[in-house]
Amino acid sequence: MKNNTSKVTGGISDADGVIKNPLTEDFNYKISLMGYQTTEGFIHYKNKRDTTIYVKPINYGLNQVVVTGSKAPRPIKLSPVITQVIASDQLAESGYVGIQNALMQEIPGLNFQKVGFGTDINVSGLDARHVLFLIDGERLTGEMAGNIDYQRFNLHAIDRIEIVKGASSTLYGSRAAGAVINLITKKTNKKFEAKGGVRYGQMNQVNYEDPSKSDFLYMYEKNVDKPNMQTWLSLGSKIGKFTLQTDMWYSTSDAYYLFQSQKDKKYFPANPSIGLLKDTIITSWLPRPPLGIEGSEHLNVSQKLYFEPTKNISLQLYGSGFLLNTYDMVQDLQFDQAEDLTMGFKSNIQLGKALNTTISLHTDKYKRYKRQERVDTREVVYDSQIYQPRLFFTSDIIKNNLIMGGIEYYEDVLTSDRFKNNQLSTQKKQDLEYFLQDELNIGQRFTLTGGFRASYNENYGTNIAPKLALKFNPTDQFTFRFNYASGYRSPSIKELYFNWDHLGMFQIIGDEFLNPEKNNYFSLSGQFENRDLFLSANLYANNFKNKIEGVWRVYDFQYNFEYRNLSQSNIKGAEIMGRIKLFDPCILNVSYSYVDVEKIDGVQLNTSSPHTGSIRLSYKYDKRNYSLTSNMSVAITGQKDFSIQDRIVHNNKTYDAFFDVEIPTYCLCNFSITQKFRKCLNLTVGVDNFLNYTPETLGSGVTMFNVPATAGRRGFVQLELQMDKIDHLLSNK
Repeated sequence: MKNNTSKVTGGISDADGVIKNPLTEDFNYKISLMGYQTTEGFIHYKNKRDTTIYVKPINYGLNQVVVTGSKAPRPIKLSPVITQVIASDQLAESGYVGIQNALMQEIPGLNFQKVGFGTDINVSGLDARHVLFLIDGERLTGEMAGNIDYQRFNLHAIDRIEIVKGASSTLYGSRAAGAVINLITKKTNKKFEAKGGVRYGQMNQVNYEDPSKSDFLYMYEKNVDKPNMQTWLSLGSKIGKFTLQTDMWYSTSDAYYLFQSQKDKKYFPANPSIGLLKDTIITSWLPRPPLGIEGSEHLNVSQKLYFEPTKNISLQLYGSGFLLNTYDMVQDLQFDQAEDLTMGFKSNIQLGKALNTTISLHTDKYKRYKRQERVDTREVVYDSQIYQPRLFFTSDIIKNNLIMGGIEYYEDVLTSDRFKNNQLSTQKKQDLEYFLQDELNIGQRFTLTGGFRASYNENYGTNIAPKLALKFNPTDQFTFRFNYASGYRSPSIKELYFNWDHLGMFQIIGDEFLNPEKNNYFSLSGQFENRDLFLSANLYANNFKNKIEGVWRVYDFQYNFEYRNLSQSNIKGAEIMGRIKLFDPCILNVSYSYVDVEKIDGVQLNTSSPHTGSIRLSYKYDKRNYSLTSNMSVAITGQKDFSIQDRIVHNNKTYDAFFDVEIPTYCLCNFSITQKFRKCLNLTVGVDNFLNYTPETLGSGVTMFNVPATAGRRGFVQLELQMDKIDHLLSNK
């Protein structure tokens, strides 16, 4: 600290961060702490003798606490598995429009892509059925073709996102063979906190200017031209032993078309077994029609209530509601509507010094409707509900051991019109699971983790999935990890029972005789970190047996999407992540991901890109009552090469054959500048996709559209106000 006479002084805090040196005059201060951002400011001695200063963790900070990798809070460096963290400030300053945009720009090897039935996620060669999304550790329902409604995630209510790649089935059960993405929501620690904001982006496409109310299609014309706008409000209050947290988010987006300039071409490589002696290209007679990307309107409201009567007891009630309208480009006088209601209860009790227990009850109910545009009626087409009570405990009663375990019951009930004859019917799935894990600290440098998860299903019996991990810290800067985990996933309701004919165009067909899939995941990683440099490298292999896969097949030119077991499927890959402080306010983050998905009978059916990477450059200028942060992020997806089954007529005979698809390399680049005035008013301006990428092809046959559905370059402006500090904004001091 430096006073007005330029005399330098200082202080060392205790374990709680308290410096007891009394203030006797005005000071400029500068606080440096490993794992946290350097903080500077000014203290007025006459106004305040006792001052609380908050420092923020660096995204990969050594002391940042995470929970997803082990279900127990600990600094990120001590986590038994690699955990990537995206902080709330990073999300706010980048001005991301939604969770899809944020994750694609920040996580190597993760990709959202448009397909025939909606939006699909892919992580390290695995689709949504192997990626588990959680909110505060709780599951969600409402998957359509394996994917949930990603609009349900309110970015402005998130404190941080924790990502653990690789099999986590021991702790999280089914659907955790590829990755666990846990969104940790905010909880205020202030007596009162209020924050609100608005974001406005350029229109994607104006389809109808000034529609008339007398027009028969007025509602359709109005809905497909919704503004690209968001508004949000976050309220928090901590009074005595009670804490309230309320978050609301309203968002709209407009529909638009994507166009393909050339006609479809299908490239069939030579196949002597069917008499196709040379490579053949078949060009369609007609141009491909434009692909309509639907617009949307949604509202998300969540409420949490905490009661902490003693330091050993914590109770929580929570609930959230979600309403979504999806407006497609089809003039059929109807649109899709979805609604969701989530509720739950958690109690955390510390019993003595060595045992901590958590009891929770969680339920999520999701419905989809066909809603008429001109009359107030709707028809239920999809009704999904999960019900999950759990008991979890941790204990360190044995010296140098952290023992954790639990038991969970999981019930999934689905009512849909896609099981039989397009009539609503109900299917149910029940699982009982329990797990036990022990983390053993061997000396100061080694941690050995072992455990298992047992899953019981009345149709498939009991399966036991073991886990073994070793973490070694030869120095404070280096960390090495080895991880083995066995995964297990029983078939979902859709994979078992779907039997749906879509207007004679294609069918989705399940198989009641599917076997559960199993996998063995191995990884070896190394990590280095100091104040100015972070490097992490990870090698992994994921070997599946009886992997459940959806495969397109053709019968007399009728396309079927059929679920079946593959004898085996092997995935291997590597990831590199780095953070370099170029100079004090400028940080460069880079990442690269390589994945190799084994071909099936010599044919590449997986649509993952082998090579993906990201670059993020951040610069921050920080003064007493003003700060400026600029961010430029580039997400690169390498060329995709895969095959699609089709039929070809050759020598007056029809043969099954595969045509090759090539999606060229593309990159999505975002740029934003955030200015913060008097620590309470944030103004962000930026450009999404500033290189103006749009897809060159919309696909052929059932490939549909296998790249991000982007309308091109779009500017935006975002304003956020910390309303409980508005007096600070108006102050001239």
